[in-house]
Amino acid sequence: MLDPVALASDLVRISSPSGDGEGMRGVQQHTADLIRERMPAARIRTGGEARPWTLISVGPDAPSPLFACHTDTVPVGDAQQWSHDPLGGEHDDEHLHGRGAVDMKGGLAAASAALVGAATRGAGGHMLLTADEEIGSLGAQDAGDVLANLDLTGIIIPEATNLSVRCSHRGACWLRLIARGQAAHGSAPERGVNAVLRLAAAVGPALETAPLRHDEVLGAETASIGTFHGGDATNIVPAAATATLDLRTVAASTPLLEHWRQVGGIDEVETILDLAALNTDNDAAFVRALPAPVDPAPVTYFTDGSVLQGFRPDVPIVVWGPGDPAQMHSVDERLELAQLATAADLFERVLLSRR
Repeated sequence: MLDPVALASDLVRISSPSGDGEGMRGVQQHTADLIRERMPAARIRTGGEARPWTLISVGPDAPSPLFACHTDTVPVGDAQQWSHDPLGGEHDDEHLHGRGAVDMKGGLAAASAALVGAATRGAGGHMLLTADEEIGSLGAQDAGDVLANLDLTGIIIPEATNLSVRCSHRGACWLRLIARGQAAHGSAPERGVNAVLRLAAAVGPALETAPLRHDEVLGAETASIGTFHGGDATNIVPAAATATLDLRTVAASTPLLEHWRQVGGIDEVETILDLAALNTDNDAAFVRALPAPVDPAPVTYFTDGSVLQGFRPDVPIVVWGPGDPAQMHSVDERLELAQLATAADLFERVLLSRR
């Protein structure tokens, strides 16, 4: 058998922030090696350079679920603020500590243990390991070909939900807003055009008038300025300024894009990311058969489900995994070991049910 606590601890020790291809590859390789040791007949495919992916299949080639797990984490930040080594993989009787414990190396470990446990009892299943989910599900976008021919009953994304089954989340549209001006000496600002002032004056009113929508399931759309940069030196009137905007969407982003493109003071709008919302039917047969309660509320974050549903619109996708979502991306991130063990058991039951 495969111990999910030991695996999750191992994976936390492998630094794999978004953009670190070798770190993410290390997480995927270690997981694949442990599964292959216990299941020599496991079918393992790999690919990708900067954004590696790994597909692991076990058991008979029959209709079965797929677990979709990303292998990157957000950065550690200031390690001095942590009570435990963020890359130490330490655990006590109650919690596993460290960056990625909840998001989502714990869920990955639970799915791995379930695959091995179910395969030893004659059942099959799949696990897709992806890269760079945290910065826009970029790695999942390379997985279309490997998913195309799989006979899937459903896709489970074991992100933190406190083990309730969730079927939806909003999409994400990230924009770069650019204002241009004219440089001049800081002692004579009247000779230039200050791009920082143009952009700052434009953003506030545009946020207030943005045509944000509401959906009965997904809730309200939101808009948040995440970064603001401008200028090269204190004594130069800035010739350019940029801000990034995080829109969480419930429908196609087109009306929101048009709004920002028409704002005076903003000269250019670039789309950084545009992910669709996930909205699986709560009454789908696959969802109803899962051995856990369904919470109709959407999760607040996005997942690889936004991308995977585009490749396999015929397959229901749920978000369901161990951990408190409030621990995601936090200092002193920690995962309850009891939830990790329960997740591994529940995931194995799903594979054994052959649904």
